[in-house]
Amino acid sequence: MDAVFWGFSVHAWITIVTVLAVFSTLIFTKMRADIVFLGAMGVLFVTGVLKASDAFSGFSDTSVIVVGVLFFVVAGLMQTGVMPWIVKHLMGQPKTYSRAIVRLMLPVAGLSAFLSNTTVVAMFVGVVKMWAKKLGIAPSKLLIPLSYASGMGGICTLVGTPPNLIISGLYTSKTGEVMNVLSPTIPGLFCLAVGILSVIAMRKLLPERVAPESHAEEAANAEEVVKVGFKTFLSAAIMVAMVVLSALEVMPLLQCAILAAAAMLVCRCCTTDQAMDAVEWDILMVFAGSVALGLAIQNTGVAERMAKGILSICGSNPIVVMAAVCLVATFVTEFISNTAAGAMFFPIMYEAAHHLGYEPLPFMIALMIAVSSSFATPIGSPTHMLVYGPGGYRFTDFARIGIPMNLIILAANIFIVCLVFPLTPIH
Repeated sequence: MDAVFWGFSVHAWITIVTVLAVFSTLIFTKMRADIVFLGAMGVLFVTGVLKASDAFSGFSDTSVIVVGVLFFVVAGLMQTGVMPWIVKHLMGQPKTYSRAIVRLMLPVAGLSAFLSNTTVVAMFVGVVKMWAKKLGIAPSKLLIPLSYASGMGGICTLVGTPPNLIISGLYTSKTGEVMNVLSPTIPGLFCLAVGILSVIAMRKLLPERVAPESHAEEAANAEEVVKVGFKTFLSAAIMVAMVVLSALEVMPLLQCAILAAAAMLVCRCCTTDQAMDAVEWDILMVFAGSVALGLAIQNTGVAERMAKGILSICGSNPIVVMAAVCLVATFVTEFISNTAAGAMFFPIMYEAAHHLGYEPLPFMIALMIAVSSSFATPIGSPTHMLVYGPGGYRFTDFARIGIPMNLIILAANIFIVCLVFPLTPIH
């Protein structure tokens, strides 16, 4: 298949059509994302765009395995009461709405920096509804900030959100350099601070909706069933040890995660059944499919052509190019998973940095933040969907505050990344 049409090979066109089909299916249908990505992998393999070793390489990808193993760690934290204890003791009784926002968003962001965003938000939804009523605040005024906090907290570490792992893994495979687990921490914390202040400043854009009563009381009395004891401290220590050993580069993150998961089981912080039940297999399928799509975009030259197209429009200014790619990535991630967006935009951003002749690391950090900056649609993040029903929201409620948030965080992202990671030409 050497024929070229409008500058693209047949394989490149198959890849483009497949990507557009994935986008459209996820946006306009209710088909399960894991099935969509499995279908995409099949198409790329059957049509010869990718060899079997590439099409299904996501299942053996280090970042995908790390995510799977971390589900075991989360199971231990849940079963021993670490997360319920944090929920109960960190929220308190703030006297103003602004203080309530801070008391809510900071601990949620802190947890999401190391744990699954979906798990954290799922634990907080019911409690936040009851907490809001005690404070005399409509739950809809707090549930969107809850979801936003989980997303912004996740970008603060490599383990906080899957796209960070995907991007860092692809970066290592391209350059041979391993990112530190805390590489995105300073830019992430800055964007988190800007995000919290922005939510407070734009609080009038948050709607006051009538929230349904489903499961609120049950959830509030749950996060009480688990008793805090020795295993609570033990599982917390295991998690801290995993993060510290990885951050200090004593051993790679995957080894740390496997040891932590094994420790949770050996110390009986959770049973094997509980650990297996905690694994979200559909998410792992999406991750694996994202890797395959990213490879196809890169191997067929689509990424390079898109990068050159952006360069031809934006010129040779690296800051302008970085901002342009991040803006497009932020738009796309409103409609598909941030993991898929990270895999798809990695080769584009990398090729853009390469053609400009700059070290790619700052561009990768900026991309990590961009693909997780989904604020304007409820389908942009699983955590948004978790709060959508309990908050009584309408689809447009997210856009009112989300569109300004997207632009604010984009500006904060480019500013802090260029400040912390000076753009350095490759010698």
